[in-house]
Amino acid sequence: MGRMVGSIAAALVAATMVAMCAAEPVRAESSAAIMLQDTPITALDAEKAGTEPPPPPYDPTVVKYVDPGMPTPEPPDPWATLTPTPSATPTPPAQVKIDGVRTDRVPTPGQLLFKGTRDITFMNPLSWSVNIFKKRHQLVLYYKGRMFKNYHAVFGRSFDPGTKLWEGDRRTPEGVYTIVEKHPSRRWDWFLTLNYPNLLDRRRYEELRDGGAVPDEDGHPLGVGGRIGIHGSDEPILNRGDINWTTGCISVDDEDVEELKRLLPDGTVVIIKP
Repeated sequence: MGRMVGSIAAALVAATMVAMCAAEPVRAESSAAIMLQDTPITALDAEKAGTEPPPPPYDPTVVKYVDPGMPTPEPPDPWATLTPTPSATPTPPAQVKIDGVRTDRVPTPGQLLFKGTRDITFMNPLSWSVNIFKKRHQLVLYYKGRMFKNYHAVFGRSFDPGTKLWEGDRRTPEGVYTIVEKHPSRRWDWFLTLNYPNLLDRRRYEELRDGGAVPDEDGHPLGVGGRIGIHGSDEPILNRGDINWTTGCISVDDEDVEELKRLLPDGTVVIIKP
């Protein structure tokens, strides 16, 4: 009896071992079939099949460190430049008031210096100088070497260029002169007399006269001339039109000659240029 029970148990154990060995190839076969499928499998399918897909190999050349750098600034708004920005109203330059001088614009360096003078140096003729430019129709006044004011002027009505040579040639002299006298004039408001002829004018005239170049009048050569100065105008339209109409003097507007009379002492240097 005991021997029969042992035989039965041994037979059951042997049958179980045979069944397990027969089932293992089937499981291995199913796992291999799953791995060879063309369609990808999920992790759950692999877990059910009893296998896990191998992790991909690590390739250090694929992963690189990229410096993020600074953030890229946003581009400016193109419409912002088209919007006008309000600007502050410019402050007008300070004006100065100088006694006896019309200053309707920004004061010049000479005017500022004149206004700041606190002694009697403004009465010294060496503090003033006049430059006259015939072609530019300008009379430029300087105070202590600084430009004071620019005046408009016209000159002698001769069509021949150059300096005055003799009496009646209607040319304005050219050279260095001084104011020797100031007196009122019924026709020209004020007259500032220049010391024409100076020494150079006389020598030039004598050479021309001795050479027979000076015209004769009543059998005698014309004189060297005189009475040249700076005066006002009884024909302001001609002055404004740059028309030279005098017989050799320098003409400015009446208001301008009044200013020059008040400012310029006798002895002021006047340089007349072409």
